[in-house]
Amino acid sequence: MLVLLVGSAFFSASEAALFYLTRDDRERFVHGNRAQKRVVQLLERPETLLTSVLFWNLVINISYFAIASSIGLALERSGHHEAAAMFAIGSLLAIILLSEMVPKNLAVLWPRVISTAVSLPLIASVRVLSPILPSLRFVNRISLRTIMPNFEQEAYLELRDIERAISLSTPDKTLARQEELVLNQIVSLTEMEAEELMRPRSGLTIYQAPVSLEDLRKKPPTCDHLLVAESDSDEIDRAMPLAQLATTTAKHLELECDRVPYVPWCASGATTLDVLNQSRGGLAVVINELGETIGIVTFDDVMHALFSNPAIRDTSRTAAQSIEPLGDEVYQLNGALTLRRLAKLLKLHLPEAKSVTVAGLLQESLQRLPQPDDEVVWGSCLFRVIDSPRPGRLTATVERLSPDSDLLNHHSDGGAS
Repeated sequence: MLVLLVGSAFFSASEAALFYLTRDDRERFVHGNRAQKRVVQLLERPETLLTSVLFWNLVINISYFAIASSIGLALERSGHHEAAAMFAIGSLLAIILLSEMVPKNLAVLWPRVISTAVSLPLIASVRVLSPILPSLRFVNRISLRTIMPNFEQEAYLELRDIERAISLSTPDKTLARQEELVLNQIVSLTEMEAEELMRPRSGLTIYQAPVSLEDLRKKPPTCDHLLVAESDSDEIDRAMPLAQLATTTAKHLELECDRVPYVPWCASGATTLDVLNQSRGGLAVVINELGETIGIVTFDDVMHALFSNPAIRDTSRTAAQSIEPLGDEVYQLNGALTLRRLAKLLKLHLPEAKSVTVAGLLQESLQRLPQPDDEVVWGSCLFRVIDSPRPGRLTATVERLSPDSDLLNHHSDGGAS
């Protein structure tokens, strides 16, 4: 019975692990080791795989209950009624817990590890069953035609279903406003730039290869992705969602990461979304005119821009790219705000600078880390530092200067004080 329990647990875990693999996992397995390629081979014929797994699991379970019933009847005949009842309950709980619940839960937690481990014996079990697989398929088709003769596969969602949903929701004013808001933001996606959607590089933790779990413990990531640069470069080359760390066993994490696509800072939001849809990890690196990394943009960032209400956005990524009016021609802003977005929001023409963000511009002008009350004139604007709790993080104000301002005349080419 113990052997049958192990066999049932094997096929239960195999089913859960293989069918729980994501598309990214399967694409990665195509170029993996032999065991991973066997997994891809099995999943190329999912109907055959599922039929084999269910068949062997059914045979094992029937054998298990047949033996358990024989032992229970033997105990009953010998007069051990209580022992027979306890044995029946124990055998039932054992197969439920040890052959179904526990192995399937483990397979869901570590699908990549378990699927590669079971691939070889699973292929053998499919080949053993292959002579009778055509008969099993024939019985399956006959059963479907007998039980559901008029069954036809339907489209998941058709255009008329969407039109009907819109027409039915029109009387609901609240829902209509939400629909209008989302549609407007979808349209505005073509007017947004990747630079407006991105998370600035100053707030990211980038690791240089090789990377281990110990490196992450010493210096935890500041976003939901592991960002890796080559050993001889500071530019992001690979990335991996942190959620995948729970299932990886590699010592060198950079080997588990995927290559990242790149988008220019001026790429439209729609173009950026197309690039993200084609990437494995749902992340793209934003670069400037010189090919330098200035930030990253993820699929979640684009969805946030589309479906969050602009009036109540308060996440850190939105706050970093927003400004707040304080008075006449005076605004408060975050140091992570990009200079191009500042110029776009205030309709300014700022001089060219090596820096991308306001914090970078202040450091470039001051030639040191900004301190509270530092002032910098750049173009037609006066920047004043309000708070700088730590390097790379600051709050400042920007004031648009009039053409006859003494400060503007004194710092005609930009300056600091």
